[in-house]
Amino acid sequence: MSQDKIFRKEVLEAPAYHLEAHEGVKLDQNEYPLDIPVTLKAEIIEQFLKTPWNRYPLTDPVLLQKKMAKQLDVWPDNLVFANGSNVLIQALIIASALGKKIMVLDPTFSVYEIQGKMLGSKIIRVPLNENDFSLPVDECLKTIHKEKPQIIFIANPNAPTGNLFDSEGLKKIVKAAPGLVVIDEAYFPFSQLTLASWMKEFDHLVILRTFSKAYALGGLRLGYLMAEPEVAYQVNKCLLPFCISKLTYVTALTLLDQPNYIQDHVKAILSERARVYKNMETISEIKAYPTSTNFILFEPKNKPELFEKLIKEKVVVRKISDGRRFKDALRVTIGTKEENDTFLIALKKALS
Repeated sequence: MSQDKIFRKEVLEAPAYHLEAHEGVKLDQNEYPLDIPVTLKAEIIEQFLKTPWNRYPLTDPVLLQKKMAKQLDVWPDNLVFANGSNVLIQALIIASALGKKIMVLDPTFSVYEIQGKMLGSKIIRVPLNENDFSLPVDECLKTIHKEKPQIIFIANPNAPTGNLFDSEGLKKIVKAAPGLVVIDEAYFPFSQLTLASWMKEFDHLVILRTFSKAYALGGLRLGYLMAEPEVAYQVNKCLLPFCISKLTYVTALTLLDQPNYIQDHVKAILSERARVYKNMETISEIKAYPTSTNFILFEPKNKPELFEKLIKEKVVVRKISDGRRFKDALRVTIGTKEENDTFLIALKKALS
């Protein structure tokens, strides 16, 4: 039987998420470079063993909401948790923009567009300013007035460019938006700038966060959003029941009791980020962009084969090629000091 008789057109046309596995120093997925210490894992597993595995996690979400709400100075019903912020992006689209218009910046995190198209929504791209990837406020406002998008997704700091956007410009966009505005703060631990306080003024504002970066939980999958209670309630309806495992809940609850552990993570990354960027700035064959995240975007000058050369040197970075602004750009995650040194040596060797 023909595939187009079985599957929706949007599914057939959508690219599958795929990341090639290469041997070497892994600096391609913006993960925290160190695993959770074995002693802390043992504490988590000890707590996990005390939980009944045959029962659904009915009370765990409430405990996590209360503990996180206290740290964030919000109410528990402002929070929605899911097995990854990607899942929350999907739920937001299902809740508000199924088959409607979604506005995104360009370039930005690809999942907004991929999920939007998959769910039958129309994607409207607004290109960032060419040289510094800054926010094109006037163009955004014109697009909002003309297209009236049901959802606007903005990553701040942006991915893959790594820069923060002007807060005044963002506020103009939020004010003008006729529907939800989702500010994705996946890299908030490294930028330390949040728009969460704006929720008191704008009841259509949603803030997205993740445990995959500073909390080092990419392998367990946990994300959350902050929104006004009614918005949070409606989005929560679009999540599958019990989508977070008991192990993930226990881990998150334990890590929230370790604030110094997370702060040490962030401090180490920020220190290494400054050092790596300073070194990359001295290399004339590439252009490295300033960043407020745990990664650095860079473009080689007339070196389209740089990715392959780094692979040969056993260093794995991420290709950034959208067919529009980027062709040969690369993105490197900030790793440990040893990993970063390996990257810098390999980069200079590959360019020589």
